[in-house]
Amino acid sequence: MSQKRVLVAPLDWGLGHATRCVPVIQILQELQCEVFLAGAGPSLQLLTLTFPSLKAFELPGYSPVYPSSGSMMFKLLLQAGKFMRTVSDEHKQVEQLIKENQIDLIISDNRYGCYSTVIPSVFIAHQLNLLASRAWQWLAVVANRVTSHFIRKFSRVWVPDFPGSLLSGKLSATTDKQIHFIGPLSRLTNVDHEELKYRVLVLLSGPEPQRSIFEKLVTPQLAASGLSALIIRGVVNGNKRRLSDNVEVVDYLQADELSVALARAELILCRSGYSSIMDLARLGKKAIFVPTPGQTEQEYLAKKFKQAGVAYSMKQKDFLLSVALKQSENFTGLTEYLFDDSLLKKHLTDLLSTTDKRG
Repeated sequence: MSQKRVLVAPLDWGLGHATRCVPVIQILQELQCEVFLAGAGPSLQLLTLTFPSLKAFELPGYSPVYPSSGSMMFKLLLQAGKFMRTVSDEHKQVEQLIKENQIDLIISDNRYGCYSTVIPSVFIAHQLNLLASRAWQWLAVVANRVTSHFIRKFSRVWVPDFPGSLLSGKLSATTDKQIHFIGPLSRLTNVDHEELKYRVLVLLSGPEPQRSIFEKLVTPQLAASGLSALIIRGVVNGNKRRLSDNVEVVDYLQADELSVALARAELILCRSGYSSIMDLARLGKKAIFVPTPGQTEQEYLAKKFKQAGVAYSMKQKDFLLSVALKQSENFTGLTEYLFDDSLLKKHLTDLLSTTDKRG
């Protein structure tokens, strides 16, 4: 199989889309592909820190603005025009990048404009069915039609979950035989023989201002608890400091450092974002979920795992660490999932074998 040039482009909507592209890039490199990166903001920065030797291109940022209060859906609706312009602009730029760099294949994680009319393109998404509250059901119908229109422009659609949508549930439920389940994607690895160091590890993530709002809510409760804790702020800088005698704070950890930190934690407190769920399932950890207010996908996933007795969850406005810790004792953790890393490699190998090298 001749060397292929592959462009990998994650969405800049938090860091999760970038982190789950890491194993994709690693396997592409194993298969002797020349990988190019494309994206925007901290999402692209994370990948360039992880793969400093790879050439990277800036694409327009979606840069969603989340409300500090009020309706999330209304705020996103007001930004619909900006999102559509971004899709159009990134598509034009991607077609130009293909010409200038002789790209053979595009792998897009939720960037709807990163498809091509001349080479194969893959769309990675765990949410094929957008959810909305009852008052906004009409918007979900419209949004699903629009996203389906764009997804059909891609050659293939890959869902990062086990067949049967074990982790993502109705977000990815489908009967479409053209949609392939490639197994969960996580950049983390199981680390054995690590002694527990932290009672609680807080994994902050997602767009502002809600990331900072949650940080300000959790931090004083942890400091007052006296429990040994580590807060990972989800900001790609790399500073580390001690907040108090019992609480350490770090802005960001690379995958190997994060794997060790999570292995040394008894309990993980985080958003119920899908990439975080895949990471926790990979490591078999116990968790407390606090979904981003108004983000229906996270609210659904938190409810799904709570009802299954897997992970306790609380609304952000009601969050009390003492209550969450007590209630979490009755939940099993994400311990029942057997990852098959060969599945992703098989799908990538099959895809590359059908991609003709351009002269």
